[in-house]
This record gives sequence, structure tokens and C-alpha cells, in this order.
Amino acid sequence: MKLGVSHQAPDMLTPGRLAYLRQMGVQQVEVRAPSDYCTYDNLVRIREMVEAAGLGLFEVMRSDRYNSEAIALGLPGRDAEMERLKQFLRDLGRAGIDTTTYAWHTGGVYATGSTTTRGCRTRLFELDEALARPNAYDREYSDDELWENYERFIREILPVAEEAGVRLQLHPNDPPVTHQGVARIFRSTDAFARAMELAGHSDHSGILFCVGTWGQMTGEDGHGEDVAAAIRELGSRGHIYQVHFRNVSSTLPDFHETFPEDGYLNMYSIMKALAEVGFGGMVVPDHVPVCEDSDAAPRTGEALVFGYIRALMQAAETEVAAAQA
Repeated sequence: MKLGVSHQAPDMLTPGRLAYLRQMGVQQVEVRAPSDYCTYDNLVRIREMVEAAGLGLFEVMRSDRYNSEAIALGLPGRDAEMERLKQFLRDLGRAGIDTTTYAWHTGGVYATGSTTTRGCRTRLFELDEALARPNAYDREYSDDELWENYERFIREILPVAEEAGVRLQLHPNDPPVTHQGVARIFRSTDAFARAMELAGHSDHSGILFCVGTWGQMTGEDGHGEDVAAAIRELGSRGHIYQVHFRNVSSTLPDFHETFPEDGYLNMYSIMKALAEVGFGGMVVPDHVPVCEDSDAAPRTGEALVFGYIRALMQAAETEVAAAQA
């Protein structure tokens, strides 16, 4: 496993920032840039900048179009959006960048407010408040319609990705619940198993496994998904490319985000499951609570989570290696 960092914009890739990441033990970087910025020349420039700093570039994703409402809902402009995505994939491949993220969670309420955890600001979601919001569109979109559009998307886009040598990693719906009239189909482990099956278990179709979002899922019995079991099921076939390492206070209907050691999920068991399936991708801090009222802010929370992830990686890999010896 490799320690990584996500949510980096091109203007964040300064010598000071990159040096700090190396000092924290980071090995790989995810960069998010607006689609207009993601030309072939700029993609090469991003890769060269990251690699010159002694780090690996894990992926570049389009910050404004990785989640396309036109594509997911079949809205006017869908075909033009698909062509833009195909060109982006070809440019990524030419630039030597082999992974990008997409999502299928059009519109809706991401957070209903904020709260604090250990005095740091963090996201809050309350389902009743989200369900009280008006529909996002002039009609409702069902599970069946979203799945039909997804199948069409995979049939058309996956061959382009395979030819370009670029892996597509799918992020779950966050929050993983249907609201505002749009079905959130990627709200369970079974949904991801279905998506990988639709892709023929291609080496270029995978998952950005967001631990926090999986922790929010209600599961078949309403008491949550077994996150470690999901990793064993999906990771054993090599479908997990990247892991967002985040904890939450509880499953839906209501939750807030926490530091990884403070939520209800057992994060060591999750890291151990990753080690057991031989996961070799990038594990990153995700939605780190914002520390604002200390002299050490704003890097305090991020640095803490970097260290926490590194420690769990070492412990899990050591334990699994000893058991397999």
C-alpha cells in the first residue's frame, strides 16, 4: 500500500507543498483540475512537476465534470459530454497518466450543515432535512433509469479507456441514499459488484473505495454494510484502485465526519482487510476535519491523519505477512 494525498489543485503543487508531502511520507498524489485546464500539454506539465518532486502522480480528474449530470440522466448535451470525456481519456493516456475518477451521483444535498469534532469543523448530514428539500429536476429519475444510463455509459466509454490504457475508478454516492428525486444507485456493496460485472471485470474498470461513504450505507438489514467484507469481495478481484480513509459517527439517517480514530468504524480491521487482499494502491486522508483555532492550523489535522494511516499500514501489513509466512 502507498500513502497518498487527494484533492490537490494545480496551483497547490508548489515547491513548499510538495516538500511537505514528502516529509509526511506521501508517495502518490491525486490532482483535480477544471476540464478546460486538462489539455494534453497541461497534463504532461502536471505529471512532470509531481515526478520532479520525487512523488508519483496517481491520477488526474476533472474537478467540474467527473460527475456529469448530462451523462447520468441522459440530458441534452449528453453526447457532447461523452465526446469530451473520450478526448480526456485519450489525452491522459498520451500523457502517461493511467487513472481517473468518475461519479454517478447527480445533484442533491451533500451536507445539511456542519458541526465540530474535538473542536474542529466537520460535515454534518441529517436525512430528514435532505428529504424535505424540493426535487432537483422537474421529474423523478428511478433506479432502473439510472442503471440503464450507466450500462450505456460503460458500453461506450470503457473501450476508449482500455485503448488509452486508462483505468476508470467509480466513487460511491455520497450520501448513499436517494433524495431530491434522483436515484443514488451506488449506495451498496451489491451495486458495485453489479457495476464490475457489467464491465466484464475489466482491468480498466474499478472502484475508488471511500471508507466513510461505505460507513454511511445502511446495508440490507439497516444496520450498516460490513466494510471489511466489502473490501474482501471487491478487492480480491483487483477492483479497488484507491481508498479514501475516513470515519463517520454512524450510518444513515444522520452522521457527521470524524477523525479516523473517533468514528464508529474499526479502521484497523479495514486496513487489515486491504492488506489481506494484497491491495497495492493509494490510501489517502479524506475530508479531514478543519482545525482553525490553533497556532498550528491548517496542516495539523492532515498531518495527524497521515501519521495514523502510515501506522495502520505498517501494523496491518506486518500482521498479515506474519500470518502468511
